Amino acid sequence: MKFEKGTEKNPSGNLIVYCNVVGENPLFPGGKIIASNVVVSFLRIGENFPVVTFPPVSLDSYEDLKRIITDHYDKYDVVKIKDFEMPAGQEDSNSYIKERMDHFENVVIRYVELCKNREGGSFPVQEKEPEGVRDYLDALANLSLKVRRSSGIAREASLLHMERLVETFSGKHPEFDLHNFRKALEVPGQTGEELVGLYLQKFNAISYERYEDASDLNKKIQAIEAV
Repeated sequence: MKFEKGTEKNPSGNLIVYCNVVGENPLFPGGKIIASNVVVSFLRIGENFPVVTFPPVSLDSYEDLKRIITDHYDKYDVVKIKDFEMPAGQEDSNSYIKERMDHFENVVIRYVELCKNREGGSFPVQEKEPEGVRDYLDALANLSLKVRRSSGIAREASLLHMERLVETFSGKHPEFDLHNFRKALEVPGQTGEELVGLYLQKFNAISYERYEDASDLNKKIQAIEAV
């Protein structure tokens, strides 16, 4: 089981499992995505963790799922499973659906085990809406880390969430060149990691009015971006 968003060490207890549909969709004609929500309660009963597995739903498009994840970004872990592709024969189709349901149940069982073994047993903290500059900078740093750690549709949702944060932040504090920071998130590998780190350091320096430090950091940024 590979997380696109979230980690095995610290599951939130709220999981979206999804797959792309190739060909016929058994739930809804034309739907391109099948998704289900799994919720694990940490208010355990003895050694048991109550689990609710919601029935799978069909979504018209990849964009629909990305929007759901973006609008509720801090609530979900996201796992993608292999594409759903219905075989041609009726008998094979029934067998295939059972096989996929068994696989889904195994994902649920594995996720519940991860929740049981979560490090420290602490509850996830809901991120509050940023207010001052420090709140925005903290939110920027936290979300940039999530962008780097996520993949697939969850990474796209992270970037869309980042765009919304950047738009709000830059409107209130135009002294930060946030749109260039947003572009730096698209730079791959170690170079991207270094650029993002330098931007965050520069923003911190500006927030504390250490303008000479900010200028030195900006020179380093420009040197990397000029290559």
